[in-house]
Amino acid sequence: MREEILRMENVTTDYDGVIYLDNLNLQIYKGEIMGLIPINKQGKSELVQLLCQNSPINYGRIYLNNELVNYYEHSTNSMNRVYVISQYSKLIQDLTVSDNIFVLRRGFKKYVINSKVLRGQVNQHLKEMDVTIDPDELVANLNSFEQCVIELVKAIITGANLIIISDITNILSVVDLSKLYHLLRSYSEKGYSFLFIGNHHEEVFAISDRVALMKDGAIIKILDEQEMKSDLIKTYTISFADGKQKVEAYSGQGILEFEKVCTNHLNKMSFSIKKGECVVLFDTNNTIYNDLLELVNGEQLPQSGMILYNNHEYTEKISKKSLENGIAVIVENATQKMIFYNLDYVDNLYFLVDKKLDKNILKVKFKKSIIKEYEGILGDEIYAKELTGLELTSLYNLVYYRIHLYNPNIVFCVQPFSGADMYLRKHIADLIRELKRKGITVVILAVNISDTLTVADRLMVIEQGTVVREYLKEEFESIHVIS
Repeated sequence: MREEILRMENVTTDYDGVIYLDNLNLQIYKGEIMGLIPINKQGKSELVQLLCQNSPINYGRIYLNNELVNYYEHSTNSMNRVYVISQYSKLIQDLTVSDNIFVLRRGFKKYVINSKVLRGQVNQHLKEMDVTIDPDELVANLNSFEQCVIELVKAIITGANLIIISDITNILSVVDLSKLYHLLRSYSEKGYSFLFIGNHHEEVFAISDRVALMKDGAIIKILDEQEMKSDLIKTYTISFADGKQKVEAYSGQGILEFEKVCTNHLNKMSFSIKKGECVVLFDTNNTIYNDLLELVNGEQLPQSGMILYNNHEYTEKISKKSLENGIAVIVENATQKMIFYNLDYVDNLYFLVDKKLDKNILKVKFKKSIIKEYEGILGDEIYAKELTGLELTSLYNLVYYRIHLYNPNIVFCVQPFSGADMYLRKHIADLIRELKRKGITVVILAVNISDTLTVADRLMVIEQGTVVREYLKEEFESIHVIS
Protein backbone atom coordinates (compact mmCIF):
# COMPACT_ATOMS: atom_id res chain seq x y z
CA MET A 1 0.00 0.00 0.00
CA ARG A 2 1.35 3.45 -0.96
CA GLU A 3 2.36 5.70 1.90
CA GLU A 4 0.47 8.98 1.93
CA ILE A 5 2.47 12.19 2.49
CA LEU A 6 -0.27 14.80 1.99
CA ARG A 7 -4.05 14.64 2.05
CA MET A 8 -6.31 17.66 1.70
CA GLU A 9 -10.01 16.94 2.21
CA ASN A 10 -12.65 19.43 1.05
CA VAL A 11 -10.46 22.40 1.98
CA THR A 12 -12.20 25.75 1.61
CA THR A 13 -10.73 29.15 2.44
CA ASP A 14 -11.86 32.72 1.91
CA TYR A 15 -10.50 36.15 2.72
CA ASP A 16 -12.75 39.21 2.93
CA GLY A 17 -15.58 37.23 1.39
CA VAL A 18 -13.57 36.03 -1.63
CA ILE A 19 -13.23 32.24 -1.96
CA TYR A 20 -9.69 31.19 -2.90
CA LEU A 21 -9.78 27.43 -2.28
CA ASP A 22 -13.12 25.81 -3.01
CA ASN A 23 -13.71 22.31 -1.65
CA LEU A 24 -10.20 21.31 -2.74
CA ASN A 25 -9.09 17.66 -2.56
CA LEU A 26 -5.52 16.55 -3.16
CA GLN A 27 -3.33 13.55 -2.29
CA ILE A 28 0.42 13.14 -2.71
CA TYR A 29 2.26 9.89 -1.97
CA LYS A 30 5.77 9.15 -0.78
CA GLY A 31 8.27 9.21 -3.64
CA GLU A 32 5.77 10.85 -6.00
CA ILE A 33 6.20 13.90 -8.20
CA MET A 34 2.73 15.40 -8.32
CA GLY A 35 2.18 17.99 -11.02
CA LEU A 36 -0.19 20.92 -10.60
CA ILE A 37 -1.40 23.09 -13.47
CA PRO A 38 -3.41 26.15 -12.36
CA ILE A 39 -5.67 26.97 -15.32
CA ASN A 40 -6.28 30.34 -13.69
CA LYS A 41 -4.49 32.01 -10.81
CA GLN A 42 -7.25 31.66 -8.20
CA GLY A 43 -6.00 29.80 -5.15
CA LYS A 44 -2.48 29.05 -6.42
CA SER A 45 -0.51 31.18 -3.94
CA GLU A 46 -3.03 30.47 -1.15
CA LEU A 47 -2.54 26.73 -1.61
CA VAL A 48 1.25 27.04 -1.33
CA GLN A 49 0.96 29.26 1.76
CA LEU A 50 -1.46 26.85 3.40
CA LEU A 51 0.84 23.90 2.83
CA CYS A 52 3.68 25.82 4.49
CA GLN A 53 1.69 27.19 7.44
CA ASN A 54 -1.44 25.93 9.18
CA SER A 55 -3.51 29.09 8.81
CA PRO A 56 -7.25 29.04 9.59
CA ILE A 57 -9.50 27.39 7.00
CA ASN A 58 -13.25 27.63 6.62
CA TYR A 59 -13.83 23.96 6.02
CA GLY A 60 -11.95 20.70 5.52
CA ARG A 61 -8.92 18.89 6.90
CA ILE A 62 -5.22 18.69 6.01
CA TYR A 63 -2.99 15.71 6.86
CA LEU A 64 0.81 15.55 6.59
CA ASN A 65 2.47 12.16 7.15
CA ASN A 66 -0.91 10.84 8.34
CA GLU A 67 -1.03 13.50 11.07
CA LEU A 68 -3.94 15.94 11.17
CA VAL A 69 -2.20 19.32 11.09
CA ASN A 70 -5.08 21.63 10.21
CA TYR A 71 -8.87 21.51 10.23
CA TYR A 72 -11.75 23.92 10.15
CA GLU A 73 -12.38 23.84 13.89
CA HIS A 74 -8.77 24.47 14.94
CA SER A 75 -5.72 25.94 13.18
CA THR A 76 -2.46 26.33 15.07
CA ASN A 77 -0.69 28.68 12.62
CA SER A 78 2.32 26.40 13.07
CA MET A 79 4.85 25.88 10.27
CA ASN A 80 5.00 22.59 8.38
CA ARG A 81 8.13 20.87 7.11
CA VAL A 82 7.42 22.01 3.58
CA TYR A 83 10.06 23.75 1.46
CA VAL A 84 9.28 25.93 -1.57
CA ILE A 85 11.71 26.41 -4.45
CA SER A 86 10.52 29.09 -6.86
CA GLN A 87 11.87 31.55 -9.41
CA TYR A 88 12.46 33.93 -6.50
CA SER A 89 15.39 32.56 -4.51
CA LYS A 90 15.15 32.63 -0.71
CA LEU A 91 18.91 32.35 -0.34
CA ILE A 92 20.88 35.24 1.17
CA GLN A 93 22.95 36.46 -1.76
CA ASP A 94 25.92 37.86 0.21
CA LEU A 95 26.43 34.71 2.32
CA THR A 96 28.22 31.52 1.31
CA VAL A 97 26.58 28.30 0.19
CA SER A 98 27.41 26.56 3.52
CA ASP A 99 26.07 29.44 5.61
CA ASN A 100 22.82 29.47 3.66
CA ILE A 101 22.28 25.76 4.09
CA PHE A 102 23.24 25.31 7.74
CA VAL A 103 23.59 28.51 9.74
CA LEU A 104 20.27 30.02 8.65
CA ARG A 105 18.14 26.93 9.06
CA ARG A 106 15.70 26.42 11.90
CA GLY A 107 17.04 24.20 14.68
CA PHE A 108 20.71 24.91 13.99
CA LYS A 109 22.03 25.56 17.53
CA LYS A 110 25.79 25.30 17.26
CA TYR A 111 27.48 28.33 18.80
CA VAL A 112 30.93 27.36 17.47
CA ILE A 113 30.70 26.66 13.76
CA ASN A 114 33.16 24.17 12.29
CA SER A 115 33.41 25.38 8.71
CA LYS A 116 35.35 22.31 7.61
CA VAL A 117 32.57 19.99 8.80
CA LEU A 118 29.91 22.08 7.09
CA ARG A 119 31.84 22.13 3.83
CA GLY A 120 32.23 18.37 3.99
CA GLN A 121 28.49 17.84 4.42
CA VAL A 122 27.68 20.17 1.54
CA ASN A 123 30.20 18.45 -0.71
CA GLN A 124 28.73 15.06 0.15
CA HIS A 125 25.25 16.10 -1.01
CA LEU A 126 26.57 17.86 -4.12
CA LYS A 127 28.60 14.79 -5.03
CA GLU A 128 25.45 12.68 -4.85
CA MET A 129 23.84 15.16 -7.25
CA ASP A 130 26.88 15.11 -9.57
CA VAL A 131 27.08 18.92 -9.26
CA THR A 132 30.28 20.87 -8.61
CA ILE A 133 29.75 23.98 -6.44
CA ASP A 134 32.26 25.43 -3.97
CA PRO A 135 30.63 25.51 -0.48
CA ASP A 136 32.59 28.72 0.25
CA GLU A 137 31.25 30.48 -2.85
CA LEU A 138 28.95 33.45 -2.35
CA VAL A 139 25.43 32.64 -3.50
CA ALA A 140 25.40 35.86 -5.54
CA ASN A 141 28.03 34.30 -7.83
CA LEU A 142 25.89 31.26 -8.63
CA ASN A 143 23.61 31.00 -11.65
CA SER A 144 19.88 30.24 -11.39
CA PHE A 145 20.31 26.47 -11.72
CA GLU A 146 23.04 26.34 -9.08
CA GLN A 147 20.89 28.33 -6.67
CA CYS A 148 18.03 25.86 -7.27
CA VAL A 149 20.40 23.01 -6.47
CA ILE A 150 21.45 24.66 -3.20
CA GLU A 151 17.80 25.17 -2.23
CA LEU A 152 17.14 21.51 -3.00
CA VAL A 153 20.07 20.51 -0.77
CA LYS A 154 18.71 22.75 1.97
CA ALA A 155 15.24 21.21 1.66
CA ILE A 156 16.68 17.70 1.96
CA ILE A 157 18.97 18.52 4.91
CA THR A 158 16.14 20.22 6.80
CA GLY A 159 14.05 17.07 6.41
CA ALA A 160 11.20 18.54 4.39
CA ASN A 161 8.18 16.22 4.13
CA LEU A 162 7.16 17.86 0.89
CA ILE A 163 9.20 19.96 -1.57
CA ILE A 164 7.25 22.38 -3.76
CA ILE A 165 8.77 23.46 -7.08
CA SER A 166 6.86 26.50 -8.37
CA ASP A 167 7.21 28.28 -11.75
CA ILE A 168 10.87 27.34 -12.00
CA THR A 169 10.73 27.00 -15.79
CA ASN A 170 10.57 30.81 -16.03
CA ILE A 171 14.25 31.13 -15.08
CA LEU A 172 15.94 27.89 -16.18
CA SER A 173 17.21 27.13 -19.65
CA VAL A 174 16.13 23.93 -21.38
CA VAL A 175 19.53 22.42 -20.60
CA ASP A 176 19.33 23.29 -16.88
CA LEU A 177 15.68 22.26 -16.67
CA SER A 178 16.62 18.82 -17.97
CA LYS A 179 19.29 18.60 -15.24
CA LEU A 180 16.75 19.60 -12.59
CA TYR A 181 14.26 17.02 -13.83
CA HIS A 182 16.96 14.36 -13.50
CA LEU A 183 17.68 15.45 -9.89
CA LEU A 184 13.99 15.46 -8.93
CA ARG A 185 13.50 12.01 -10.40
CA SER A 186 16.53 10.60 -8.58
CA TYR A 187 15.34 12.00 -5.23
CA SER A 188 11.77 10.82 -5.76
CA GLU A 189 13.20 7.33 -6.20
CA LYS A 190 14.80 7.78 -2.76
CA GLY A 191 11.39 8.51 -1.25
CA TYR A 192 11.20 12.31 -1.39
CA SER A 193 7.87 13.81 -2.45
CA PHE A 194 7.40 16.82 -4.72
CA LEU A 195 4.61 19.13 -5.85
CA PHE A 196 5.66 20.56 -9.23
CA ILE A 197 3.62 23.65 -10.16
CA GLY A 198 3.79 25.01 -13.70
CA ASN A 199 1.63 26.90 -16.16
CA HIS A 200 2.47 24.84 -19.26
CA HIS A 201 1.25 21.27 -19.51
CA GLU A 202 4.20 20.19 -21.68
CA GLU A 203 6.68 21.10 -18.95
CA VAL A 204 4.62 19.58 -16.13
CA PHE A 205 3.88 16.36 -18.03
CA ALA A 206 7.61 15.83 -18.66
CA ILE A 207 8.41 15.29 -14.96
CA SER A 208 5.19 14.29 -13.17
CA ASP A 209 3.81 10.90 -12.12
CA ARG A 210 0.30 12.37 -11.93
CA VAL A 211 -1.04 15.84 -12.68
CA ALA A 212 -3.82 17.81 -10.99
CA LEU A 213 -5.69 20.47 -12.96
CA MET A 214 -6.79 23.37 -10.76
CA LYS A 215 -9.40 25.97 -11.69
CA ASP A 216 -11.21 28.53 -9.55
CA GLY A 217 -9.53 27.15 -6.44
CA ALA A 218 -10.65 23.55 -6.96
CA ILE A 219 -9.05 20.40 -8.37
CA ILE A 220 -11.19 19.62 -11.42
CA LYS A 221 -9.27 16.62 -12.77
CA ILE A 222 -6.44 14.24 -11.85
CA LEU A 223 -4.52 12.89 -14.83
CA ASP A 224 -2.60 9.65 -14.49
CA GLU A 225 0.39 8.72 -16.65
CA GLN A 226 -1.75 7.40 -19.53
CA GLU A 227 -3.85 10.58 -19.62
CA MET A 228 -0.95 13.04 -19.77
CA LYS A 229 -1.31 13.79 -23.47
CA SER A 230 -1.79 17.13 -25.20
CA ASP A 231 -4.94 16.03 -27.08
CA LEU A 232 -6.64 14.85 -23.87
CA ILE A 233 -6.00 18.12 -22.02
CA LYS A 234 -7.61 20.26 -24.75
CA THR A 235 -10.98 19.85 -23.03
CA TYR A 236 -9.66 21.85 -20.09
CA THR A 237 -7.72 24.50 -22.01
CA ILE A 238 -8.57 27.46 -24.22
CA SER A 239 -7.54 28.06 -27.81
CA PHE A 240 -4.73 30.51 -28.49
CA ALA A 241 -5.85 30.94 -32.10
CA ASP A 242 -6.25 34.45 -33.43
CA GLY A 243 -9.91 35.40 -33.16
CA LYS A 244 -9.55 38.46 -35.39
CA GLN A 245 -8.71 38.95 -39.03
CA LYS A 246 -5.48 37.22 -39.93
CA VAL A 247 -2.35 39.35 -39.57
CA GLU A 248 -0.96 40.27 -42.96
CA ALA A 249 2.27 38.60 -43.99
CA TYR A 250 5.39 40.61 -43.30
CA SER A 251 6.92 42.55 -46.16
CA GLY A 252 10.21 40.67 -46.39
CA GLN A 253 12.25 43.86 -46.20
CA GLY A 254 15.15 43.54 -43.76
CA ILE A 255 15.07 45.62 -40.57
CA LEU A 256 17.69 44.11 -38.22
CA GLU A 257 20.70 42.01 -39.07
CA PHE A 258 23.55 40.56 -37.00
CA GLU A 259 26.69 39.60 -38.93
CA LYS A 260 29.06 37.35 -36.93
CA VAL A 261 28.59 39.44 -33.77
CA CYS A 262 30.74 38.46 -30.79
CA THR A 263 30.41 39.46 -27.11
CA ASN A 264 31.13 37.56 -23.93
CA HIS A 265 28.14 35.31 -24.63
CA LEU A 266 27.47 35.80 -28.36
CA ASN A 267 29.65 33.63 -30.57
CA LYS A 268 29.72 34.90 -34.15
CA MET A 269 25.97 35.26 -34.04
CA SER A 270 24.31 35.89 -37.40
CA PHE A 271 20.62 36.34 -38.16
CA SER A 272 18.29 38.56 -40.15
CA ILE A 273 14.86 39.82 -39.10
CA LYS A 274 12.33 41.12 -41.61
CA LYS A 275 10.02 44.08 -41.17
CA GLY A 276 6.67 43.18 -39.67
CA GLU A 277 7.44 39.57 -38.68
CA CYS A 278 7.47 37.98 -35.24
CA VAL A 279 10.62 36.00 -34.46
CA VAL A 280 11.33 33.92 -31.37
CA LEU A 281 14.95 33.72 -30.24
CA PHE A 282 15.10 30.58 -28.11
CA ASP A 283 18.35 30.31 -26.13
CA THR A 284 18.70 26.78 -24.79
CA ASN A 285 21.48 27.94 -22.43
CA ASN A 286 19.81 31.17 -21.25
CA THR A 287 23.00 33.21 -21.56
CA ILE A 288 22.68 35.69 -24.43
CA TYR A 289 19.75 37.94 -23.61
CA ASN A 290 21.52 40.48 -21.39
CA ASP A 291 24.25 40.91 -24.02
CA LEU A 292 21.68 41.21 -26.79
CA LEU A 293 19.66 43.91 -25.01
CA GLU A 294 22.80 45.80 -24.00
CA LEU A 295 23.89 45.85 -27.65
CA VAL A 296 20.49 47.18 -28.69
CA ASN A 297 20.42 49.82 -25.93
CA GLY A 298 23.99 51.01 -26.47
CA GLU A 299 25.24 49.69 -23.12
CA GLN A 300 27.71 47.38 -24.88
CA LEU A 301 29.57 47.32 -28.17
CA PRO A 302 30.31 44.19 -30.22
CA GLN A 303 33.81 42.79 -29.73
CA SER A 304 33.68 41.93 -33.41
CA GLY A 305 31.12 41.67 -36.19
CA MET A 306 28.51 44.18 -37.33
CA ILE A 307 24.90 45.07 -36.58
CA LEU A 308 22.75 46.55 -39.35
CA TYR A 309 19.50 48.41 -38.68
CA ASN A 310 17.37 49.48 -41.62
CA ASN A 311 20.29 48.57 -43.88
CA HIS A 312 22.68 50.95 -42.09
CA GLU A 313 25.38 50.21 -39.52
CA TYR A 314 23.99 50.33 -35.99
CA THR A 315 26.57 52.65 -34.50
CA GLU A 316 27.16 53.53 -30.88
CA LYS A 317 25.60 56.96 -31.47
CA ILE A 318 22.38 55.41 -32.80
CA SER A 319 22.22 52.73 -30.12
CA LYS A 320 22.52 55.31 -27.33
CA LYS A 321 19.18 56.67 -28.54
CA SER A 322 17.61 53.32 -29.45
CA LEU A 323 14.08 54.30 -28.43
CA GLU A 324 14.17 57.53 -30.41
CA ASN A 325 15.42 55.49 -33.37
CA GLY A 326 12.48 53.12 -33.23
CA ILE A 327 13.64 50.22 -31.04
CA ALA A 328 11.59 49.48 -27.90
CA VAL A 329 11.78 46.81 -25.19
CA ILE A 330 9.03 45.19 -23.10
CA VAL A 331 10.81 43.67 -20.12
CA GLU A 332 9.88 40.54 -18.18
CA ASN A 333 7.22 41.14 -15.51
CA ALA A 334 6.38 44.35 -17.35
CA THR A 335 3.41 45.32 -15.16
CA GLN A 336 5.79 45.63 -12.21
CA LYS A 337 8.64 47.38 -14.00
CA MET A 338 7.12 49.49 -16.79
CA ILE A 339 4.12 51.14 -15.16
CA PHE A 340 4.22 54.37 -13.15
CA TYR A 341 1.66 53.80 -10.43
CA ASN A 342 1.82 57.44 -9.36
CA LEU A 343 0.38 58.46 -12.75
CA ASP A 344 -3.09 57.84 -14.12
CA TYR A 345 -3.88 55.52 -17.04
CA VAL A 346 -3.73 58.09 -19.84
CA ASP A 347 -0.47 59.66 -18.59
CA ASN A 348 1.06 56.16 -18.57
CA LEU A 349 -0.33 55.42 -22.01
CA TYR A 350 1.20 58.42 -23.75
CA PHE A 351 4.39 58.49 -21.65
CA LEU A 352 6.67 57.49 -24.55
CA VAL A 353 4.95 59.66 -27.15
CA ASP A 354 5.26 62.68 -24.84
CA LYS A 355 9.04 62.47 -25.18
CA LYS A 356 8.94 63.10 -28.93
CA LEU A 357 6.06 65.61 -29.09
CA ASP A 358 6.58 69.08 -30.41
CA LYS A 359 6.52 71.28 -27.31
CA ASN A 360 4.08 73.60 -29.09
CA ILE A 361 1.43 70.87 -29.18
CA LEU A 362 -1.13 71.28 -26.39
CA LYS A 363 -0.92 68.20 -24.18
CA VAL A 364 -4.56 68.48 -23.07
CA LYS A 365 -5.73 68.40 -26.68
CA PHE A 366 -3.38 65.52 -27.47
CA LYS A 367 -4.63 63.50 -24.50
CA LYS A 368 -8.21 63.93 -25.70
CA SER A 369 -7.24 62.61 -29.12
CA ILE A 370 -5.59 59.56 -27.50
CA ILE A 371 -8.69 58.85 -25.44
CA LYS A 372 -10.84 59.14 -28.55
CA GLU A 373 -8.59 56.72 -30.46
CA TYR A 374 -8.15 54.09 -27.74
CA GLU A 375 -11.40 54.25 -25.74
CA GLY A 376 -13.06 51.79 -28.11
CA ILE A 377 -10.19 49.34 -27.54
CA LEU A 378 -9.51 49.77 -23.83
CA GLY A 379 -12.96 50.66 -22.53
CA ASP A 380 -13.58 52.56 -19.29
CA GLU A 381 -10.19 51.56 -17.86
CA ILE A 382 -8.66 54.39 -19.89
CA TYR A 383 -10.24 56.86 -17.44
CA ALA A 384 -8.69 55.18 -14.38
CA LYS A 385 -6.96 57.57 -12.00
CA GLU A 386 -5.67 54.81 -9.69
CA LEU A 387 -3.96 51.76 -11.22
CA THR A 388 -3.49 49.54 -8.17
CA GLY A 389 -7.04 48.15 -8.32
CA LEU A 390 -6.99 47.23 -12.00
CA GLU A 391 -6.99 43.65 -13.28
CA LEU A 392 -3.75 42.26 -14.71
CA THR A 393 -5.30 42.20 -18.18
CA SER A 394 -5.86 45.97 -17.94
CA LEU A 395 -2.28 46.54 -16.81
CA TYR A 396 -0.92 44.47 -19.71
CA ASN A 397 -3.17 46.47 -22.03
CA LEU A 398 -1.45 49.59 -20.74
CA VAL A 399 2.05 48.21 -21.35
CA TYR A 400 1.39 46.93 -24.88
CA TYR A 401 -0.83 49.76 -26.11
CA ARG A 402 1.76 52.27 -24.92
CA ILE A 403 4.10 50.58 -27.42
CA HIS A 404 1.25 50.42 -29.95
CA LEU A 405 0.74 54.19 -29.62
CA TYR A 406 4.46 54.97 -29.79
CA ASN A 407 4.69 52.80 -32.93
CA PRO A 408 8.38 51.80 -32.98
CA ASN A 409 9.90 49.86 -35.87
CA ILE A 410 10.76 46.89 -33.66
CA VAL A 411 10.03 45.76 -30.11
CA PHE A 412 11.89 43.15 -28.06
CA CYS A 413 9.60 41.21 -25.69
CA VAL A 414 11.49 39.49 -22.87
CA GLN A 415 9.74 36.35 -21.59
CA PRO A 416 6.28 37.86 -22.26
CA PHE A 417 4.31 34.88 -20.88
CA SER A 418 6.37 34.45 -17.70
CA GLY A 419 4.26 33.69 -14.63
CA ALA A 420 0.92 34.17 -16.41
CA ASP A 421 -1.99 31.75 -16.13
CA MET A 422 -3.66 30.33 -19.22
CA TYR A 423 -6.19 33.12 -19.69
CA LEU A 424 -3.62 35.87 -19.23
CA ARG A 425 -1.21 34.15 -21.65
CA LYS A 426 -3.96 34.09 -24.28
CA HIS A 427 -4.56 37.82 -23.67
CA ILE A 428 -0.84 38.62 -24.02
CA ALA A 429 -0.71 36.62 -27.28
CA ASP A 430 -3.56 38.77 -28.63
CA LEU A 431 -1.72 41.95 -27.59
CA ILE A 432 1.39 40.82 -29.47
CA ARG A 433 -0.79 40.20 -32.54
CA GLU A 434 -2.10 43.78 -32.28
CA LEU A 435 1.48 45.06 -32.48
CA LYS A 436 1.99 42.93 -35.58
CA ARG A 437 -1.23 44.27 -37.12
CA LYS A 438 0.19 47.76 -36.84
CA GLY A 439 3.29 46.62 -38.72
CA ILE A 440 5.60 46.57 -35.69
CA THR A 441 8.31 43.91 -35.84
CA VAL A 442 8.30 41.71 -32.72
CA VAL A 443 11.29 39.78 -31.37
CA ILE A 444 10.50 37.45 -28.45
CA LEU A 445 13.39 36.45 -26.19
CA ALA A 446 12.39 33.15 -24.61
CA VAL A 447 13.87 30.61 -22.19
CA ASN A 448 11.11 28.17 -23.19
CA ILE A 449 8.94 28.19 -26.28
CA SER A 450 5.59 27.27 -24.78
CA ASP A 451 2.93 29.65 -26.20
CA THR A 452 5.45 31.75 -28.15
CA LEU A 453 4.94 29.72 -31.31
CA THR A 454 1.24 30.66 -31.39
CA VAL A 455 2.23 34.19 -32.45
CA ALA A 456 5.57 33.56 -34.18
CA ASP A 457 6.46 33.49 -37.88
CA ARG A 458 9.91 32.01 -37.28
CA LEU A 459 11.87 30.34 -34.51
CA MET A 460 15.63 30.54 -34.11
CA VAL A 461 17.27 28.05 -31.76
CA ILE A 462 20.45 29.34 -30.13
CA GLU A 463 23.09 27.18 -28.48
CA GLN A 464 26.35 28.42 -26.96
CA GLY A 465 25.73 31.90 -28.30
CA THR A 466 25.10 31.08 -31.95
CA VAL A 467 22.05 30.28 -34.10
CA VAL A 468 22.11 26.53 -34.80
CA ARG A 469 18.64 25.92 -36.26
CA GLU A 470 15.81 27.89 -37.80
CA TYR A 471 12.17 26.87 -38.26
CA LEU A 472 9.38 28.45 -40.30
CA LYS A 473 5.78 28.52 -39.07
CA GLU A 474 4.76 25.49 -41.10
CA GLU A 475 7.51 23.47 -39.38
CA PHE A 476 6.50 24.29 -35.78
CA GLU A 477 4.53 21.09 -35.21
CA SER A 478 7.73 19.04 -35.58
CA ILE A 479 9.72 20.83 -32.84
CA HIS A 480 7.78 20.13 -29.66
CA VAL A 481 10.60 17.88 -28.48
CA ILE A 482 12.90 20.85 -27.77
CA SER A 483 10.40 22.79 -25.66
